[in-house]
Amino acid sequence: MNRSFKNKIAFNFTLSTALMVAVIFFLIYYIVNLTVFSRLEKDINFEADKHFHEVGIKDGKPYFFDTSEWLEREHSMLELNPVFIQLVDLKGNILDKSPNLKTSILKPDFTKPENSYFKSVLLGQSIAQIQIGIKENKKSTGYLIVAVPIDESEMVLSNLEKVLLISYPIILVILFLITRIIAGRSIQPVITVIETASKITNENLSSRIPLPANKDELKKLVVTINDLMDRIENAVEREKQFTSDASHELRTPLAVIKGTLEVLIRKPRTSQEYIDKVNYCIREMDRINHLVDQLLLMARFESQKSALDWQEVDLTELTESILERQQTLILEKDLSVEFDVTVHDHVYSDPYMTDIIIENLISNAIKYSRDHGRLMIGISRDENNLIYTVNDDGIGIAADEIQHIQQSFYRAEPLQHPEIKGSGLGLSIVKRMCQLLGVSLSIKSQPGNGTTAALIFKI
Repeated sequence: MNRSFKNKIAFNFTLSTALMVAVIFFLIYYIVNLTVFSRLEKDINFEADKHFHEVGIKDGKPYFFDTSEWLEREHSMLELNPVFIQLVDLKGNILDKSPNLKTSILKPDFTKPENSYFKSVLLGQSIAQIQIGIKENKKSTGYLIVAVPIDESEMVLSNLEKVLLISYPIILVILFLITRIIAGRSIQPVITVIETASKITNENLSSRIPLPANKDELKKLVVTINDLMDRIENAVEREKQFTSDASHELRTPLAVIKGTLEVLIRKPRTSQEYIDKVNYCIREMDRINHLVDQLLLMARFESQKSALDWQEVDLTELTESILERQQTLILEKDLSVEFDVTVHDHVYSDPYMTDIIIENLISNAIKYSRDHGRLMIGISRDENNLIYTVNDDGIGIAADEIQHIQQSFYRAEPLQHPEIKGSGLGLSIVKRMCQLLGVSLSIKSQPGNGTTAALIFKI
């Protein structure tokens, strides 16, 4: 049978305590018994010694020479601590006895050693009895028998035994229940661990176990489990982020390849046109490979802070390559593109990540531009920085939403522009990559007047 942890603690504690209580109860009974009968033995020896000196011998037979002794209360009554006295000869014949014996007699037991007391029965009551030999010139003439009732003493011991036997299981049951309650409170953090762990799922990894107040092993366990949950949550979030980023970033080049192939098969083409389009698709496939590599690197950078592939990057050449990849979308919207380069300078950065950042900004500018609109890209510099700007005259973003658009999956007013598709991950990727590269990102916009995104590279 399975038992709960607190029941096991309570059972083991109660079992060990039961043995200890049993020993204590035995010692209590033994000490009380020893005390009662030690006192009883002392009293009966006192009475025997006192009456022994009141016995004389006449004609070879013992007798009491002080008959006034029988007038004492303990010799004439059966109540109030009576003392029974009897003289017998060597054959056990009664020579004299105390008046309180009346028609009863004390039965001698010559098998018992002299001067040692033993238990007997008188009128259905328990008595303690002692026999003392009476001698004349070293010759035995008879016995003095002294007895006292021990009913009350035995009753005390019997009541004590009953109390101990009845209280023993009651004490154990009460002790078990109390220990169970205390054990339950003591292991409450463990129960909390179990309850919290049972609530944690792949969709709910943020739950944490409350720390116990006491600084003990349980608190160390809870801290360790919470740290483990932090690491698991971070790993799962990175996995989710990677999946979302990969889905978002792969959609565009795959769409370009699909569109190119669909255009290619609409009508017969020259050999050169086929070669050009196939080469274009190959370049897009290469871009996809680079993109996957960068997403994998992104996940690894966030988890291990690995070193970036720092190189000199020509932003002008990079922008021209991106505009070429986005040419189909630009033509569909009939956008005019102005590329203003006041300085032709390089930045020291990771080329693949820089490509992803700039392409996301240009792609967003194209996506949110109106048809026949204008796209302006500029590269300039101040004393310490190279400034890269992407400006469109599209739908714009409300001021209170600018701080949110860099969050994953957030899209500004998606219901007002259902024709614009997206998952809200592009700027989230841009933000995280800018943080890794140490590039500052700022976005300014007004609804209806377009958006300007600026990248500030340190020279």
